[in-house]
Amino acid sequence: MGYPAWFIETIQGRLDEVCARIERQSEPRQAFEEEHKAFQALFASIDIARKPEFEYWEDKLSIKNSVLYKRLYLQGLKDGMQLANTFASPSVLSD
Repeated sequence: MGYPAWFIETIQGRLDEVCARIERQSEPRQAFEEEHKAFQALFASIDIARKPEFEYWEDKLSIKNSVLYKRLYLQGLKDGMQLANTFASPSVLSD
């Protein structure tokens, strides 16, 4: 049994909204900016001998993704608790 299209669209919309909000916050924004600068420095002149720049960029990318995934997980947990609480409400069950 699959989920209704409206449910999938709602969840995807919420995920997009949360990702955009996370990217605007200071801690994630700094991680995104550092990763972007490291990526630009890496590919300013492509040369395999620039391995330290690649490792630096890879490290910044890993940190950026860790920050993003942590925030998404925590927001998902909060949203899940709100959803469970809403469905457990007597007024929702009686409708």
